[in-house]
Amino acid sequence: MKNLYLSVIFLIASVITVNANPGDTTWVQAHSGLQLNYYNNFDTAVLFPSGNVTYRKIIMVFTLGKYQCPAGSQYCGDWDYTIQNFLMTKTDTFELARLITPYANASYPRTPWTWQQRYYFDVTDYYPVLKDSAKMRLLYSGYSGGFTADIKFAFIEGTPPRNVLGVKKLWNGSFAFGNTADPINNHLAAVTTKAPTGSQFAEMKFTATGHGSDANGCGEFCSKYYLVYTGTKLVQQTTLWRNDCGSNELYPQSGTWAYNRANWCPGNLIAPNIHKIPGVISDSNLSVNVKMQPYSVTTPSASFTIFSGLFFYGAYNNNVDASIERIISPTNYEGYYRENPICGKPVINVRNSGATNINSISFEYGVKGQSLQTYSLTGINLIPMKDTLITLPDLTSISKMPASTLNTFIATILQVNGATDAYQQNDTMRSYFATAPDWPSSFNITLKTNNVSTSKWSLQDVNGNVIKQRTPTAANTKYLDTITGLSDGCYKLVVTAASCNGLYWWANTAAGSGYFTVNQTNGTLIHLTNGLVDYSTSTTNSQDFGCGFTQYFRVGAILPLDLLSFTGKWQDNYNYLNWETSHETNTNHFELEFSPNGKDYVKINEIKASGNTSTTAFYNTTHTPEQKADVYYYRLKMVDNDGQFRYSEIVSIKPNTVVKALSVEPNPFIDFIRLDVAVAANQIATVKLYDIQGRLQKYQKTELIKGDNKVLFEGLNNLSSGLYLVELNLDGQKIVQKVVKK
Repeated sequence: MKNLYLSVIFLIASVITVNANPGDTTWVQAHSGLQLNYYNNFDTAVLFPSGNVTYRKIIMVFTLGKYQCPAGSQYCGDWDYTIQNFLMTKTDTFELARLITPYANASYPRTPWTWQQRYYFDVTDYYPVLKDSAKMRLLYSGYSGGFTADIKFAFIEGTPPRNVLGVKKLWNGSFAFGNTADPINNHLAAVTTKAPTGSQFAEMKFTATGHGSDANGCGEFCSKYYLVYTGTKLVQQTTLWRNDCGSNELYPQSGTWAYNRANWCPGNLIAPNIHKIPGVISDSNLSVNVKMQPYSVTTPSASFTIFSGLFFYGAYNNNVDASIERIISPTNYEGYYRENPICGKPVINVRNSGATNINSISFEYGVKGQSLQTYSLTGINLIPMKDTLITLPDLTSISKMPASTLNTFIATILQVNGATDAYQQNDTMRSYFATAPDWPSSFNITLKTNNVSTSKWSLQDVNGNVIKQRTPTAANTKYLDTITGLSDGCYKLVVTAASCNGLYWWANTAAGSGYFTVNQTNGTLIHLTNGLVDYSTSTTNSQDFGCGFTQYFRVGAILPLDLLSFTGKWQDNYNYLNWETSHETNTNHFELEFSPNGKDYVKINEIKASGNTSTTAFYNTTHTPEQKADVYYYRLKMVDNDGQFRYSEIVSIKPNTVVKALSVEPNPFIDFIRLDVAVAANQIATVKLYDIQGRLQKYQKTELIKGDNKVLFEGLNNLSSGLYLVELNLDGQKIVQKVVKK
């Protein structure tokens, strides 16, 4: 397959062995359905490709899941345990990946017994050792069961940014921290190795996590740094600390998930720190060294688990090369839960995979099957092997798509630095996604503060402009705000808590309890898609959102009913209006509005709606305008029980030339549509066929004679199945009807 679908690759067959072309993927299965029941090494034999093919990417897919422990087990998937994944070759052992299990009690909404989480590790640089027969070892540092593990490798053919010429293991182990009798730096002695022939670059990958808790909270809850040297020259100082655990993608969890920690957060993968090592000379010795921050304590109990490798690279394979590495949104991948579902601006991660700095990139992006958009980004300075997040302009094609349906987003790099990208194999990526939910244009927001009163909310449009906000100043106080009259479009509701304890967290009971809810104007609860349960159902974990969350929603994306047709005709000196609906949901009434000029409308009639029905409902009314005009304009205001409303298309009626009758058949259609039209006078008409996104699919002009006419619309067999709109225009009058393509 041409591109890597990161959001769904674990669903593909576990092992594929083919004679692959560039871009094809070979799958290798390691552990499968492994139950992690206690602290142990879990080993399995693996047969990797022989190494006769080059790969632009090698991705290790680790899927963490759950199983129900035997009866009587004290804990089951309840704790944050370390999982290390080692490649054991005939000559050496390398840690390929590390992650920490979440607090995943089955009583919490995000982690039921069926829960699974996919973690993706880029292990491309280990290609020199990911060959032939080997052993994969999973070290589970847990003292209770409840988790399952599945490991697959995706070998994606093509050309990597640079060829990896050699891999050297530096340090591996769990070392005591703060013990003066055995300082941790004794275990991090300098390593000298020869750079392979052709080496032009070297990088050290350093993975370290702090564990245990002494009198100072080290090593789990203390921030420490380390120093990287080449010979005696200081290369870099790096702090081992995660300060974003309260923004965990997997939340809420059943433990102290929001506390920041020594380079890890519960439920997250551990990404290695990458250090560029200067002074690389082909076939010459290179010395690297690491020193941890000095630290000692009377009763040491802390430790750091460390693995580090040194990687040598040849020259860049392409001078100018940009690659799309990740789609942050829109995607249904659970690893970007907080950033989705969206209805506005896509966000992608782009890497400079070539030798030359990138100062401009142009993209094509959109929803599969819809019109694609283009965007050019200029004025940047992206250096080789650096990533950047790019926010693309508003994705208009999802503004009217049905909510919660599965769609495919596509992003492609068109040009880099004003020319075609030198390597196009990594220019396109796709993701599956569901659209944001639909909300009414008016609703109520309730925020009840807790003891510390650090939470606030902000309602913004798709461009980040603040429409309304609430920053409470009093503790234990309920604030009610009403939002009214939002125009059609995409919005985001941003809720933040400066304390990163949400509005209620069992681990900080001193903060008290608050809540946040959104309701329709009639009191009906609007469900949030942020992973929290309704406050009315549970006060235990309903407001456990850490540092906050963002809720995207759409207004005006759907009607309160399916308006099948809305037509009008002049008849005996009055205007006759009729309309048909189906699938009415809580529809209250219709208001017929009239305008003599197409601009200024007034209400002239109100018709009670059927309310709730899945069958076709028929309505009609008449109007005799007092003000004479060449053309009369009408529209329907369709009102829900909660006061929300939408407008129909505008129908125009011209006396003496109006349509007497119109029918469209067959409906559903396959390859043609026939319009039976009866008109009061000879005239020229145009017929247009639009898809549900408003894109013109077919246009036809025809001459109608007084009386009955048949207009044939042919050549429709290539249209996709779905809903379409037939629009008849004649002498200022427009009539729209819905049809379905089989």
